[in-house]
Amino acid sequence: MMQTFRNNMKIIFFVLIFFFVGWMAFTLTGLDDYLVQQNRKDYRGVKYAGFVGKEKIDRQAYNDRLRRAVEMASSQRSSGGLSSWEMDQLSDQVWSDIVNDIILGKVLDKRGIKVNDGEVVEYIRTNPLPELMREPALQTDGRFDYDKYLQILADPRMAQLVSELETDARNKIPNLKLFLEVASLYKMTDDELKLNYKAADEKAQVDYVRFVSDSLIADSEVQIGDDEIKKYYDDHPDSFKRPDIAAVTFALLPLLPGSKDSAAARDTLEAVLARYKSGESWDSLAVHYSQDPFASSGGDLGWFAKGDYQDTLMAGQAFNMKPGEVSAPIVVSKGMMILRVDSMKVFDGVKRLRARRIALNIEPSAEQLNAVRARARTLRGLMRQEGRSFEAVVADSALQVKESGSFVIGGQIPGIQAGRDLMDYVYGASEGAVSYPISVLSENQECVALIKVNQRIQSGTVPLEEAADAIRRQLGLDKKKPLAEKKIRALMSDYAQFSSLADFAQAKGLNLTSSPEFTRLSGLAGVGRSNAFIGTAFGLPVGVKSDLVEAGNNFYLLQVNSRTEADMSGFDQAKARLTQQLMGQRMQGLYTLFSGELYSGTKIEDLRKIESDSTTAKHQADIQKKRSDLNLIQ
Repeated sequence: MMQTFRNNMKIIFFVLIFFFVGWMAFTLTGLDDYLVQQNRKDYRGVKYAGFVGKEKIDRQAYNDRLRRAVEMASSQRSSGGLSSWEMDQLSDQVWSDIVNDIILGKVLDKRGIKVNDGEVVEYIRTNPLPELMREPALQTDGRFDYDKYLQILADPRMAQLVSELETDARNKIPNLKLFLEVASLYKMTDDELKLNYKAADEKAQVDYVRFVSDSLIADSEVQIGDDEIKKYYDDHPDSFKRPDIAAVTFALLPLLPGSKDSAAARDTLEAVLARYKSGESWDSLAVHYSQDPFASSGGDLGWFAKGDYQDTLMAGQAFNMKPGEVSAPIVVSKGMMILRVDSMKVFDGVKRLRARRIALNIEPSAEQLNAVRARARTLRGLMRQEGRSFEAVVADSALQVKESGSFVIGGQIPGIQAGRDLMDYVYGASEGAVSYPISVLSENQECVALIKVNQRIQSGTVPLEEAADAIRRQLGLDKKKPLAEKKIRALMSDYAQFSSLADFAQAKGLNLTSSPEFTRLSGLAGVGRSNAFIGTAFGLPVGVKSDLVEAGNNFYLLQVNSRTEADMSGFDQAKARLTQQLMGQRMQGLYTLFSGELYSGTKIEDLRKIESDSTTAKHQADIQKKRSDLNLIQ
């Protein structure tokens, strides 16, 4: 045995050296610490969704809360599930709610803020949820009926609803109490009220000369180094955060009624006309069939002259009829109708009629929608062929085209009323992708659209390379200002010798602007408010020229021509309203400051998406491939 060991000693020695060198390399490079930390991080991400200070957010509890939120949101949909964009938004909302509960919960406990049953009952009675106020069963004549709300609260069959309202109240009341407790620290004084009253009522009118720093100093006169740009970027991290952004082109195929749709409307109106001629009441037929705003009154158009209605087709038909006559179905600007002329009279030389109508809108049928979608799919197929671009197919097909410009995903898309299908597509698409046919509303016209994504920028931090030009411009403006001031002051060397600003401007060839009257609160267009210009306008005596005033990136010289003092006789009458208005603003601001300090002092760690960089890159590549496959299918 020992002999065998001695014979193999050389091999064992080299094996030991190999493992020792490998261990040293593993340790000295820090790879062991990295793997330990990464494994620990991944493990924590599996067990916990995150940390708020030392408080753990259990992963399963987070998932359960998110599941309930998804179920509730889905239950409010008549059809279809939530889009990926909506799921991400809901996930962030649930996370934010949990973090808020933890942070504010500790403050509530520390301050001893509790909720009693009487407060819950009163809150439920006086704060109906907005979604309940929109329920038709709780409305009378289209308005929320508070008595009906109290009735359902007292109904034993509504126990589940009342339980949900109680939970909602117990969650909201503590935060409301905290808000009032913090905000009550602020006291409004009479002096503050008078200052704000004067700011809204005192008026001034001025002449001024504007000096634009950027125009006075050439770009070549200031030098901006790359190190300055990098330092500005590092010192202002919050200035370079951005949301998800996209820009798209819409190729629109209008969804218009077909011949079958017109024929269906005509058949319906002919059947209505036959029933009327057989003795049925016009008014009851109008209520049952007409899609006209006047249907509830039998389609009564009242007395009208020939030019009173924009629908010239309808008016032309009516004035060619006699009282008592009923028209056949006629096509008008917004659909099809039958008309009944009841009376005719001449008033002040103008012929007027009183008539009734039963009108139908001609809506595109499902068959028509399918036909337009089929055409859109054909065009999309052409766009995907080699050598055929989106732009070329659109040009050949003479489609209406709209450019959205850049927009924040989740906000309004310029020129288009977007549904969730469109938002979800843009949220997941990459640059250059062309959508499947999507229904949109453009200028109140329903269309089927093909959308090309021109730009798709993920939320996050704007990279230095992209931000560099904007930073260079800002730094340039900062450096131009002192140079511009020096240049202006040289121009002003004899400024004191001029009796008025107008004389100085004329002598120096400067543009003089006369302002309209303005207040401290309204400010002045192009100048703003609450800056040195406004302060000077209301502090300088009338007729006196100002010294050089800096406001933003510009400099000004101004002279007050007139000032109208505030009429303090109305102060006592306005005091209560002003107090309520200002207290609301100040209290909200104080609470926001308080909340901000709470959050800034708390370490929040979000572990909902724990992935290494390489894993993330692979995951994104997999997602992109799946989207490409989906586009091929669609």
